[in-house]
Amino acid sequence: MGRRKRSRLITSGILREKQQTREPGDSADPAPELAATVEVDAALDLDALAARVRARRREMKWTQADVAGNGGPPAKALSEIERSRNPHPSAEVLDKLDAGLGWTPGTSATILRDGVAGELAAAH
Repeated sequence: MGRRKRSRLITSGILREKQQTREPGDSADPAPELAATVEVDAALDLDALAARVRARRREMKWTQADVAGNGGPPAKALSEIERSRNPHPSAEVLDKLDAGLGWTPGTSATILRDGVAGELAAAH
C-alpha cells in the first residue's frame, strides 16, 4: 500500500496507525480510550435500525431513491444505514430518515438508541 493511500485511509478513520511501543514505566494507558469507544458502539443498535428501515421500505414498496425523493437522506446514506455501515448517523440524517419513511419525528433515533422496533415503526 502506498503512502498516499495509507494516509487517506488513516485520515478517514478506516485504518489506524500502529501504536508505538511504550516503555514499561510509561503511565499512558490506551485501554481506557478503547473501552470508551466500545461502550459507545454497543449503545447504538445499528442492526435494529437497519432491519426496520429495510422492512418499512419493502412494506411501502419503495426503492432507496423513492425514500430520498420523499425527503429522506440520499440513497447512498440509506444504503449504508441498511447495511449497518454508518456507525454514527447524524441527527440530520435520522430526521431525514423519519421524513422519508413517513415515521413520526424521533422514531429512527429511538430505534437506534433502544433497539425498539415494534410499536414505534408501526406508527405511520
